[in-house]
This record gives sequence, C-alpha cells and structure tokens, in this order.
Amino acid sequence: MYSIALTFRTLLQEYLSSSLSVPFANKEQPPPIGQPRSIHILSERSLCPFEDLPPAYDPSTWWLDGQIPAHPRLCDEERVRFHIEAIKKALFQYILEGCKLLLERENNNLLLSSIKQHESLWKAAVSAQKYGVVYLAARSECREEFLPTIRCKLSLFAEVDTFLSYNNNAIRAINYGVHELVKSSTFTVDYQTRLIPPNAISAIGIRHIAVRAKDFQEASTCMLDNYSPIWDLHDFAHLSAASVAPNLYGSKYFTDLIKLPSKLTALIRSPKMKTAEPDPLFSDGVVFSELLTPLFTSEIEAAQRQERVHTYISLTDILAEYVADYLMGMRELQHLTTGAMLRVKSSIRPVELATLVQNKNYELVASEIEQRVFTRGGPVGDSKDDLDKMSGLEKIKFLAGCRRWLYFEMRNTIKHRAHKLAYQKVAERMLAADNGASITASDRVLLTKVLENIRYQGWEKDEVVNLWQM
Repeated sequence: MYSIALTFRTLLQEYLSSSLSVPFANKEQPPPIGQPRSIHILSERSLCPFEDLPPAYDPSTWWLDGQIPAHPRLCDEERVRFHIEAIKKALFQYILEGCKLLLERENNNLLLSSIKQHESLWKAAVSAQKYGVVYLAARSECREEFLPTIRCKLSLFAEVDTFLSYNNNAIRAINYGVHELVKSSTFTVDYQTRLIPPNAISAIGIRHIAVRAKDFQEASTCMLDNYSPIWDLHDFAHLSAASVAPNLYGSKYFTDLIKLPSKLTALIRSPKMKTAEPDPLFSDGVVFSELLTPLFTSEIEAAQRQERVHTYISLTDILAEYVADYLMGMRELQHLTTGAMLRVKSSIRPVELATLVQNKNYELVASEIEQRVFTRGGPVGDSKDDLDKMSGLEKIKFLAGCRRWLYFEMRNTIKHRAHKLAYQKVAERMLAADNGASITASDRVLLTKVLENIRYQGWEKDEVVNLWQM
C-alpha cells in the first residue's frame, strides 16, 4: 500500500498528466483526466475484517477497505464511473431484450409493456438476481437509483422479481444479453483460439475485447434455452479496469504472452491445477485458487474465533509470507481440491516470477474495481453469502446501506493482494545481499524490473515495464 504522501503526490501527477487519455468511439468522451472530486481515507489505521466504514461512507467515492487504492487511475472517480456506466448500459440493453423475448414466449403482455415504462425497475430486479456467484447490483446503484425507484412501485417490482426468479429467467436473459452484446457492433471483437478459456471474454481496452469464435456461432436466442450461467461476469470488471487504463490493465495475452515458450505460458494457463500433481506447482491458478483459499479460510476463521487479531493489511501480509515461503521451496501448503500438501523442489526462477507478476496486474485491479461494478457472492446456499437467502427487495435495501466488505468480496481481493505481495517479497529476498542465493547479473536486472512493474514505476509517462517483453 502506498504511503499517504506518495499517494497524494501520485494524484498530483495524475492531475498534470494526460498520457493515458484515449479517444472514444461515437464521439463520447470520458471526463478529462484530473484531480478527483474528493479522496476518502479513514486514518492511518487499517480496518479489521467485516468492520463497518463510518456512516459518511459513499459507495461511489469510497473504497470498502477505507484506504486509497494503490493502483493508478482508480482514484479518478469520474473516469471510473463513466466507463462502468457505459459498459453496464450496453450490457443491460441486451439483457432487457432477453427479458422481452422470454415474456413474448409466455404472452405476458402486461409485464412486457412495463419494461419500456419502468426500465430502471427492471434493471434493479435483474441486478438483485444471482448469476453464478455475482449480483449485478453495485452499492452505489442500489442507493442512488434502485431503492428510490422500487419504493414507488413495490407491487410491480414484486411481480418482476417473481418472473425473473421463476424458471431461471434472469439467468437465461443474462445468457442471451452477454452473447448478443458481443455479437453486436458495440465492441471491437478479436477472435482468438489460444490463451482464452471457453466462454471467456478477455478485456483489451475501451470497447475492445477478445473471445473464441466458436462460443458465438449460434444465434443469441439459443442462449435463452440454457438455464445455467454460461459467462463469468467478472470479465466485465476486467473490461471496466481495462477501459480506465488500457495500457496498464488491458490484456496483453495475444500480443505478448502468446510469444513466450509454452513452459512459461503454462504458469498462466494452470494445467491440472485441481489435481494432486499440478504442473507447474506455482502456476497462477494453483497458488490463487488452490493454496490461498485454505490459507485465507484458516486465518479468517481464527480471527472470528478471536484467536488472532487481523486488519486487512495484516491479513494480506501473513498470507503473502506463506506464499513467498512456498514459492522459494521453504514451506508446504495444502491443496484445496485434494487436501494434499504441496512443496516445490526448488525456488521459482526470476523469469517465472516475471511472467506471473505481469499477469497479476490484469487480475488484481479487476478484483479491486469489482465493488463499483457488481457485488460478489458465493455459491448458491452458502451461508457466508449474506445475500443468498434474501428477496430481491431485501438485497437492494441491504446493499444500499452496506458499509463493509462482504465475505466473498473480501476473500477475492485479499487473496489477489497477498498473491502480488508474495511476488514482491520473493523478488526482494532474491535481491537481498545476504540471502545466500546465487543469481546472475541478468537475473538481477530482471528482478529489479519486476519490482518496478509491481510499483507501477513510470506509469505517469506510460513507461511501466512490460515483463512479457523482457
């Protein structure tokens, strides 16, 4: 985390710099890059897990850990909001189109006519439904738009909520909406065959994405017949981050990662990550999903039993220490899926570390910005998801007044932060004069560049090193 002095110096530089300003299509322009309206930080202390922010909390300008983001451009509130609203407006255009098609199938003309008349109410109702582990409702929307809207039309909202809950209609409409959005002319779409999982949307920049062509060959109406979630809505958090700062947070998979040897790309692809013998043992997926999850669970449960006292910062740091030790072959960690204890035989190499660090820039910031885009929940029926058993109205009321990180939101972001911090610790240990490790002069140069990348050194001049080009 940046110090307060460094952060405000960075904000001043952001005010003076316009190097990352990117023109928009359709003559729509984001707000000029400048000093944010207001910056909110609680104090020098870090919040404890599940601790409420003060009553003055504003979800459109504050961050749920009470701190200033350590990532360039995320403090530019108007720019962040502009891009998120543009993305969600486009997405909901097609989701509501999917709702209309479902209503037409049922000859429900009464609700069909209400979509045009009460679009905001329909957006609220869809946003309160769970899709996978995501609710499209963000706290600021619930407070500023959704709750005032539905209070005036409670009976209609109840009807819409019932319709969307029945027969997985909300899921089917979202399946259609994402598919049709990609097939429309809204975005520039690159079609890729490598380094992109099935049904994934890779975010490159402003209105610029990459997908697999085979995932979009059918008519979008076919998606209405799929009753299970198809897409990972987290990809729209990626698109939000990539839109705010394409050069920093946009995907470089298809320009740079694809050129690396397969042994290095495997660190990102994470083959066999859910088996007892994943290879490589420190791939992104193995460490983030399989090792950090049980570590987080252990630490947070100990804190809830009052056996340990944690702040968000201390929790991140201890997880990072565990992972750094693991990456250097000094500790074994438990594999979530199999329960096996994993240990690497030799320390991660600098070139492998550099490959992973570059990828973490893409993953971490998308997790940080999620709270502005939607609300992350858990699997259906998981008691740790506060929203899981609530009605649509209850969810919107809850989120409108919620001033704390919820379990799955916190877990996802803290794990990403710890993962990146672990990489920093490993690089610093390798460079330390007394660590006993033998590294070459070229390794030392690369490790120095790794730390520069982690700290976004040179971002004001668009000069952050791309480690996949080293």
